[in-house]
Amino acid sequence: MKKLYKFIVLGIGMLILSASGQASSLINSNPEKDTVIINFGNNSKIVLYIEDKEDLNKLTQYDINKMLQELNLNVENMDDSVQILTIEEEDGSKYLKDTTIIYSGTYSKTQVEPGSESYDYDDSKRRKRYEPKSRFHFNVDVGLNNYVEDGKSPDGNALYKLNTGGSWYWGFEPTMHSNIVGPLFIDWGGGIGINVHRFQNNATRLVKDPSGLVFTTETRPEVANIKSKLATWHLQVKAVPMLAFPSNKHRSYRLWNRVDKGFRFGAGPYVGYRIWTRTKAKYKENGDKRKDKTHSDYFLNDLRYGIRGQIGIGGFDVFFMWDLNEMFQANQGAPSLNRFQFGITF
Repeated sequence: MKKLYKFIVLGIGMLILSASGQASSLINSNPEKDTVIINFGNNSKIVLYIEDKEDLNKLTQYDINKMLQELNLNVENMDDSVQILTIEEEDGSKYLKDTTIIYSGTYSKTQVEPGSESYDYDDSKRRKRYEPKSRFHFNVDVGLNNYVEDGKSPDGNALYKLNTGGSWYWGFEPTMHSNIVGPLFIDWGGGIGINVHRFQNNATRLVKDPSGLVFTTETRPEVANIKSKLATWHLQVKAVPMLAFPSNKHRSYRLWNRVDKGFRFGAGPYVGYRIWTRTKAKYKENGDKRKDKTHSDYFLNDLRYGIRGQIGIGGFDVFFMWDLNEMFQANQGAPSLNRFQFGITF
């Protein structure tokens, strides 16, 4: 194999000929058996000198492109029309097809002396690695939700006061992280937001009638109340400007969402539209377990909008969402509640 490499690296020639007549003056029209001529372009050829057929078969194990892109190129002048490119490397193992060589920078041809040429490596013209400005992620928000009444938590005796530990929020969001300029990004996308409000009083019930919304309780003596919930689903979109900083100066800003120690934070708007609502009461009646499920809009506002804040480092993010509009429609007997939810993003 080493002998094969010797013939490959010494024999790869890039013949830059001004006319086909010059090629015939250099290479016999009936070359010897150990010479392989590859024509490309109008006037150019690659000549491979192979010692025997066995070596020719082994040639398929090598990547010629890697050899031609090798940084350590020496140009040996033969005559006015031929340039031989010799790649210096002992055993040729790094040119096997399963080996990766990264080429960056450019070579410029300069005149060394009359009749000869050389190539100078210009590091200032390095090729920049392509980095996409946007990357897709599927985010999952998991957290808790609650609401405030007139800026504070509802009174402890209010039938609509929530059991905070049992009131969950889930968000399922296809999301794009897009670089705007420098450290400025935008985290944008849409998805489904699910709020489950579990009432602290397990006997709480919601009743919608022509007069409006009424919070009442289940008082039948044969009923042992276990759980009472209100669940809403919203289609939501968000657009959150973010400042994101990579973990070190050598990383591109565009890869902020992939760095393992990068820091980011920001805040922006979100909007949602209610698509599904249900109450669920779980209880025992005369010892038998029962569930009542009721679908209704309960005078909830169809539209929700607010501000979302995010902060993260590496692969860990926390979020906070605050609804700027009220949960229920005005003048329907419902309390004035503003929802909020917080948690972590996977």
